Amino acid sequence: MPEKRILSPGIPRRALRWVVVANLALVPVLTMAASPPSSPRLSDWWLEREALPAPDTRPYYLLGTDAGEQQRLGRRLLAELTTLIGQAELGRPHLRQAGLMAWRQAIRRGLARGGRTPARADLAALLAHPRHDPPLASLDTIGVCQAPDWVEVWSREGVTRLPWTARMRLSDLLARLPPEALGTTQAARLVSPHRPPRRLGIAAWNAQEAELVPGSRLVLELSDDLPAAAWLNRHLPDFLATRLPGGSCTPLGPTPTASQRTRST
Repeated sequence: MPEKRILSPGIPRRALRWVVVANLALVPVLTMAASPPSSPRLSDWWLEREALPAPDTRPYYLLGTDAGEQQRLGRRLLAELTTLIGQAELGRPHLRQAGLMAWRQAIRRGLARGGRTPARADLAALLAHPRHDPPLASLDTIGVCQAPDWVEVWSREGVTRLPWTARMRLSDLLARLPPEALGTTQAARLVSPHRPPRRLGIAAWNAQEAELVPGSRLVLELSDDLPAAAWLNRHLPDFLATRLPGGSCTPLGPTPTASQRTRST
């Protein structure tokens, strides 16, 4: 089977700018989105490329100011998980040592892969919302991922990926989980690729519904009353929102800051 392309055939830059803006009915935005030569934006970078990402891919970027903070948050998550793993060894009833160790390993893998700033990075979104079009010099990474075909569940049993299906909803996903994964959990945090994490009820008395898109992650809250468990419930979804939005990702840089950093090392 031929490999899927992550870039569409090239379009002349001048024609591309007008095609995108005209299709969005955003002719006035063209002037607003244009940046002075001394301060190019991410949209300018896309327009300088010979080809744009294919429609079924997910572009991403990482602000230089976010990179260090994400690493610090990841290390704190690992430390809190180590505390909870120790408590699980002592027999805390709502904690599963194997599941927590799987969480820790998944976070380590996520840190090794690198992250993104949780925001839209495609050209259409940047031209439609110029205030969210970051200066190119502020970026650490630009890349593109193949859209995933899975949804991911973080439960006390570990981290599991299940196939995504069309029109999939939260109730569909919960119905596919074994009772031991759900335990006594009353709520979960839904992490979608293009919106902030949100807390949803999943018990019979507080059940809420939501549509799931490919690459969604569901974190079932730990029901233990330890401070470390409460901290993880709040902050793990924020960390997952910064992970790359697909399984197969390709950096497209280098960005100006990356080039300067390479020359200085």
